[in-house]
Amino acid sequence: MDGSIRDVIWEVSYIKLVQLDNGEYCLIVKDAELNDFVEDFLWDDFEFQATSVEVQRETNITVYYNYFDSSVEIDKVREALKQLDLNEVERIYRLNN
Repeated sequence: MDGSIRDVIWEVSYIKLVQLDNGEYCLIVKDAELNDFVEDFLWDDFEFQATSVEVQRETNITVYYNYFDSSVEIDKVREALKQLDLNEVERIYRLNN
């Protein structure tokens, strides 16, 4: 991840929206399938500027760091994320891990 977390803006199991010390916003998602689900959910209204991927050695879980353009209206991103079906989020994660 590029930078340290300054503030957690929104969080549910396996998904976290944060602001970094450098002012950028990052959506952190654990699991490849779950990242695809979230990306598809947001795609019509928001695009990621960049994505980096890490594998947690102790759990072997893939973690996606999806960075937004600095001009993104973060309140709109947070409101969109609140519309995610959390049962589906849990199902996808459990299916793959």
